[in-house]
Amino acid sequence: MYNDNNNEGAPVVTPGSDNKMNSAVPMISHIPLPQWKAAVELRHQNGEVKWRCKFEDSEKKRKALLTQSQKCERELAELGRRYQLLCNEHISVKKQLAAKDAKLAQLQEVSERMYREYEALKSKHDVQSRVMEDAMKSASQWYMQNRELKRKSAVLAQRCLKEASVSIIDIPDEADTASSTDGDLDNLMKTIKELTDEVGQLQAELSATRLQEFEAQEQSMSLAFELEEEKSRRARAETELHELRMMKDNLGRVSRLVATEMTALREQCQHEKEEAQRMKLEADEAQKERNVLKHQSTLLMADVIGDGKLMRLLQEVEVLKRTLEEEQQRHMMELQELQDKLDEREAEAQLELMEEKLRLAESELHCALQRAEQAEKRSSQMVTRVNQLQDELEAKACLPPPPPPPPPPLPPPPLAVSHPRICTASLRQRNCVSVADTGARVETGNPVLDMANMLGIPRRPAAAAILPGGAIDDIINQIKGGKFTLKATEKQKDEKKEEPPAAVQEMLYVLGTLKRRHRSSTQQSRWPPPADIAL
Repeated sequence: MYNDNNNEGAPVVTPGSDNKMNSAVPMISHIPLPQWKAAVELRHQNGEVKWRCKFEDSEKKRKALLTQSQKCERELAELGRRYQLLCNEHISVKKQLAAKDAKLAQLQEVSERMYREYEALKSKHDVQSRVMEDAMKSASQWYMQNRELKRKSAVLAQRCLKEASVSIIDIPDEADTASSTDGDLDNLMKTIKELTDEVGQLQAELSATRLQEFEAQEQSMSLAFELEEEKSRRARAETELHELRMMKDNLGRVSRLVATEMTALREQCQHEKEEAQRMKLEADEAQKERNVLKHQSTLLMADVIGDGKLMRLLQEVEVLKRTLEEEQQRHMMELQELQDKLDEREAEAQLELMEEKLRLAESELHCALQRAEQAEKRSSQMVTRVNQLQDELEAKACLPPPPPPPPPPLPPPPLAVSHPRICTASLRQRNCVSVADTGARVETGNPVLDMANMLGIPRRPAAAAILPGGAIDDIINQIKGGKFTLKATEKQKDEKKEEPPAAVQEMLYVLGTLKRRHRSSTQQSRWPPPADIAL
């Protein structure tokens, strides 16, 4: 392969040269020159183009990574700002929750004090009512005794006047005694009136205290509802905060990976720049050596142009050199192909890394979706629970007042006492219903008891609470009215006697007590009271 550049080193013959040199001019144009200079230049140009392409590709990658890193930094700054806002909101919610807790504790303490004060007032009222009742009984007894004594004294005075054995001075004494009795009666009436006024005042205070208690109970329920809402908000904020933290960690990992890749690319670019500078220096050195060798070859060719053996040797050297250059070019092409394959494998490794990152992001997205579904389920459960609580509150607010107590029952027939086992069995069956009814009425029967149960204050059972409720009164009325169908029951002899439970024994004891009270009241009613016993 020849070109015009190969004739640059041909000797130039001047007109003043000898005939031998002039006759050799036509033969110089057919002598092939060595081709290693063109191969070196071609290889240098190929290497320069290859490194320039690599540099441009690395520069494009660097710019893309720089753009991606700036985008990641902006997203990180946005996430940091959102995180700070959520932290501030979380702190404010914490402060509100602490204030609500303090207010709830204060209201609970006030309601406890009010409840204890109400208990003290109620016990005082009970004592005063019992004292007033005893005073009324004593006053009635004294009034009856006074009337009886007045009758007896009148009878005795008549007898004494008839027999003329009594002096006139004794009569004013009786009048003084009657006036003193009337004075005691007036004092008792005044005391009763004062106690009645005190009882009215205490009842007014009791109604006001119950109203305050009801208001405090409603306020505590509203505060409890607000506390549940704040708890749900706090849980949602914590979930969002956790998700943002995970997102921040993921972005931090991605930014670290990007920074690592950027560092590696910068090092690679620096290395390529150093290689390019080294190759440039080597090219300059090769250019200098080429010019020197070109000059030397021109001189040598001018010396050995007439020797055929040297010309054949030069031709053989040229063929060998061309073959060597072809082998070097083929070797360089194979090296370039291997380098390209290695780059492809590195690109495949980076692709696998990006696929792994994509799988990680998909798993995190799946976890976030699951957490969102769980949060939606919890929110729906909380909404249904709040609706149920509102329905229960409305149902409790719309409950009618308790019915008045039933009238006093009729005296029991003798048939109900003849079969205690049957009555015990029927009472045992109805006791479950009465216990269930009383258990259902525990929550809505007395607001004071509900308040005590809600606050966790232990309450001693009163003496009147031992008596059964309306279900036991119905049972007693049915027993006394003879509405039970008594059937004779036969049990096997080998069966053990079944002990009744404690509730049935207590009910039987109450029934016996009621019967004894009824008998004592009937015995007292046999003696007719005096006509003027009522006050």
